[in-house]
Amino acid sequence: MGSSPADDDPSGGSATDSSVAQLSDEELYAIVRLAAEDAVLGAFGTLMLVGIGVVLVASSAPMLFSLSPLPMVFGALLAGFGAYLVLSSLRIIPPAREWL
Repeated sequence: MGSSPADDDPSGGSATDSSVAQLSDEELYAIVRLAAEDAVLGAFGTLMLVGIGVVLVASSAPMLFSLSPLPMVFGALLAGFGAYLVLSSLRIIPPAREWL
């Protein structure tokens, strides 16, 4: 993502209403377009991760009820990872990068 003209405030402080009013229509359009694109991609990514997590949990259910121990363990790991993926993408639990 590129830097916006509002981020390049020479005073070092935060952008004020007067600095935003000094932006041209093209600059303001570029800033709003980048913000909207970021929001749409963030929502799409969250929906994709939740969908993948639900599929992992659903596909692990038959393995959890098998009679041999190896598929049961694999199913439990798959269900745990799917649950983690759903919960971390919805920010209910922190993602793994924040644990370290």
